[in-house]
Amino acid sequence: MRTYDVRQALRIFRREPAFAAAAVLTLTLGIGANTALFAVVEAVLLRPLPYDRADELVVLRHRDVETGLTKPDIALGDFVDLRARQRSLESLAGFSGFPTTFFGGGEPIRVDGASATPDALQALRVRPALGRLFEQDDARQGAAPVVLVSDGFWRTHLGSDARVLHRSIQLGNTRHTVVGVLPPGFRMPGMPRTDLVVAQGLPAAAPAQRRSGWIYGIGRLRHGETLGRVQTEMTTLSKQFETEFPDQNRGSRYEALALRDALVGDTRRPLLLLLAAVGFVLLIACANVGNLLLARALGRQQELALRLALGASRRRLALQLLTEGLVLGLAGGLAGIVVAWQVAPALVALIPNAALVPGLEQMGVSPAVLLFAFAASIASALLFSAIPCFRLSSVDRRALPGQRAGTMTPEARMAASALVVVEIALAVVLLAGAGLTLRSFANLLAVNPGFTPDGVLTVQLGLPDGRYDADDARRAFYTRAFADIDGLPDVESVGAAMVTPLTGNNWSVPLNRVDRPVAAGQRPPEVGWQMASAGYFRALRIPLKSGRIFEPHDGTGPAVVIVSEAVATRFFPGESPVGHRLNLGDMEAEIVGVVGNIRRASLTDEPRADLYFPFERIMIPQSTLFIRTTHDPVAALPALRAAVRRIEPNAVLYETRTMANIAEESAAVTRLAMRLLAGFAAIAFTLAAIGVYGMMSYRVRRRRRELGVRLALGATPGAVSRMVLWQAVTTAAIGLVLGTAATMVAGRTLSSVLFGVTASDPGTLATAAALLAAATVMASYLPARRAARVDPVSVLSAE
Repeated sequence: MRTYDVRQALRIFRREPAFAAAAVLTLTLGIGANTALFAVVEAVLLRPLPYDRADELVVLRHRDVETGLTKPDIALGDFVDLRARQRSLESLAGFSGFPTTFFGGGEPIRVDGASATPDALQALRVRPALGRLFEQDDARQGAAPVVLVSDGFWRTHLGSDARVLHRSIQLGNTRHTVVGVLPPGFRMPGMPRTDLVVAQGLPAAAPAQRRSGWIYGIGRLRHGETLGRVQTEMTTLSKQFETEFPDQNRGSRYEALALRDALVGDTRRPLLLLLAAVGFVLLIACANVGNLLLARALGRQQELALRLALGASRRRLALQLLTEGLVLGLAGGLAGIVVAWQVAPALVALIPNAALVPGLEQMGVSPAVLLFAFAASIASALLFSAIPCFRLSSVDRRALPGQRAGTMTPEARMAASALVVVEIALAVVLLAGAGLTLRSFANLLAVNPGFTPDGVLTVQLGLPDGRYDADDARRAFYTRAFADIDGLPDVESVGAAMVTPLTGNNWSVPLNRVDRPVAAGQRPPEVGWQMASAGYFRALRIPLKSGRIFEPHDGTGPAVVIVSEAVATRFFPGESPVGHRLNLGDMEAEIVGVVGNIRRASLTDEPRADLYFPFERIMIPQSTLFIRTTHDPVAALPALRAAVRRIEPNAVLYETRTMANIAEESAAVTRLAMRLLAGFAAIAFTLAAIGVYGMMSYRVRRRRRELGVRLALGATPGAVSRMVLWQAVTTAAIGLVLGTAATMVAGRTLSSVLFGVTASDPGTLATAAALLAAATVMASYLPARRAARVDPVSVLSAE
């Protein structure tokens, strides 16, 4: 690209500001949208994770073959044996997250902690900013409690004290000695933040309990090992456990995943899907600009013919046209970077659970993103400049100034129509995709979760350690708290539970009827479980189908349990489960009630069989309160806090959310896809309509003489108008057919965000096609009207 050509291109665009502005604006939309989404993709999928040689890190997942559920946590018995028997990893380390309370002299503060085996931080190759990491002796039984604090915790709560090492801090009921400060930005994998890490010890021998998991497994590949080898070894060990412990491990499989795959999870596919969709927008923009340049090149035939006659080579003219395209592309790219800089943070705000997705907090217009924008600008310029360059072969040296410019050649008409066909086909794909996700989102919102989320506030409650270790102390606190909260204005009912519905919980427990026990050596079927108080069912309005809900005496009397309708249907067909007894490991429990099914993990999760254990029996110190109010639930929070603090000043209340918001978040991935696809579809729809209008307007302008002759020979204005409209509709029809076929093929990749609708839904495809067909007719109406109003006398007399 020569300097002279650039100056010439700029002079030309200064003389044609409307054309240049239209082309640059079109490219800005396409390149800006692509760059903004690529900034998110680069941060999440391409940028190195904040761990040394993170590609060597592997995490384990547990999969239940019978239920199909996959969980990140591992039962301690299996973890100890996996750790001892595996050979593919340098070591299999373990960690888990937990909330705790920091007492620093003022009001108690809830912090996010992690307990980790000493080799976990070594596997992550962590280098402390101050002090040291854990040593093996720190995790032995009876060792003095030690803690590593995060850089943020050190600065915020410990005053950036350089002499913090060996300082004692109060966490819960235990004092810990600070032995190190973690590097800035560090967090354990999969945790939104890590304020501190305590040393986790492991038993020398594997415990007998192998069903309830709570520890996450992570390790680093040995030199020369691969992820596939680790997976093969995990499969072998899983089968060994199945043989050795059939009553607990039958159907259990352990899988190895790369750390990035485990952290990104369900975010990868929607991001790649949306990146492909926004790529379609850029292609449509390129087709539009290509049509503009083609029309402009046809109007410059005499200029180009003159330059050829004066000795310029076709190669030289092609270079000039290509330079003009590159100038437009780079201008659109620069404006697109500005758009991306503004739009990318808004995209991050739409991503569900963004705090858990690695890289998003550092997302921005990085050098890689700038390189992408530059590459997109160059590629776009080459793409839309290709057709005008190819048109040079048809420029006739004899088409000198003063001669009549000919009409569009068949090749030119075919090229212009092909570009519009591409625009319409891609617009169909985006419109159909937006329609499918819109229907999915509507279906999700219409799902009955089995309870009534409106009007319910959820609050996480943490009681200080030490003061509530005894069952009687916890029972006294909750009894008074429930009574005081229930007496607040606007409070209709209050309850407590261990986990919150629709937050992804897939905990399970074996179910075994006492009167029909599973055969010896066989693994009992798994069902979900929850620990809930009587008020939990009232607050969420989970219907009681038979029997009763929990009562105060269930806290101290014989063990009881409530089952869901799915349990009754699956395990007690044709009979009432009330009164039957279940074998629950080391105890038996009587079924006292049957309640309605709920969607426990998410709105897309089909209701599963669930057991409910009485919260009144244990009343754990860390729980979730569910408060149903008669008015705005958030307005009840101050009074709720005051009521709890009157009973226990050191209680910590955190993560306040309404159940309505939680239900909305359950549909967050589909909502993200719907919003972005709808935005991309709107841009594509507009560009396609502009493309049809531009093509038909130029055709009418180039065919004025032909149209004048037709009218002079007796054609009616209506016939001419219908002819123009028919040409537009024919072109659009080809695009609609191709677009519909492409949608049915590409729809398979959309299935991960669809719910209650198939990718080939005929109603959605027909609606997308009808919208674009209507847009085509409307965009062609004005050109068709101008064609019908051509004056034969003025056109022919001008010859």
